[in-house]
Amino acid sequence: MGVYVYVDGFNLYYGALKKTPYRWLDLGALLTHLIPAKYTVTKIKYFTAHVSGATDPDAPRRQAIYLNALRTLPTIEIFYGNFLSKNIWRPLINLPVGNETIRSPIPVVLPPGDHVVTGTRKQTVPVGIYPPPGTKRPKAALQPLPDALVTLVHAMEEKGSDVNLAAHLINDAWMNLFDQAAVISNDTDLTTPVRMVTHDRRKPVFLICPSQWGASPKLRKVSTWVRHIRPAMLAASQFPDPIPGTSLAKPPKW
Repeated sequence: MGVYVYVDGFNLYYGALKKTPYRWLDLGALLTHLIPAKYTVTKIKYFTAHVSGATDPDAPRRQAIYLNALRTLPTIEIFYGNFLSKNIWRPLINLPVGNETIRSPIPVVLPPGDHVVTGTRKQTVPVGIYPPPGTKRPKAALQPLPDALVTLVHAMEEKGSDVNLAAHLINDAWMNLFDQAAVISNDTDLTTPVRMVTHDRRKPVFLICPSQWGASPKLRKVSTWVRHIRPAMLAASQFPDPIPGTSLAKPPKW
């Protein structure tokens, strides 16, 4: 029975691979740990976007090497969205810098402590070394006040990959190109397309969750079954370094 696999590249990276030694990931090998042997993977569709080098100039080179490694898999196709770069005003919850110089428009140093900012009522903005030495960055749980200080920030937003994945999943199902589908993502934006394939087209969709926090209840509800990517699976599913017959080797700074 043929399985098409749809991979949300960024969801996989941020959910299971970032800050791990397993980024040289062989997707074909990984799927042998996640999909029962009675099924045959006939196509892997990988959805991503070209990363920006704005904060890490070497990131595009590393990504290009990895995408070329993926292309050595005979069943893979790679589809691209894009990154949208924009400046946008956002309310401030915390200013996580202490004893650092802010150089625009006039150099200013804010020492650690509470600083009063202008608003309809007096507010304080906590300023500290962030995160404190030896600690992990806490999850953002606070909400901005109604009259919070607003600041202009630079944002990079990946656009198109989830839409591309959803379009291919639905189109392939209605064209009857697969018996079953597997989706590697935990993005709830995919809930409706998965439901359409399982409910309306009556084809199984297997959800493969990369998140360490567990599968989204919404996605779990519309999927046929759910598997989770474990670190041991990633460790056992690495490309050779280098890949035989090529010049492709894992970037040393990964």
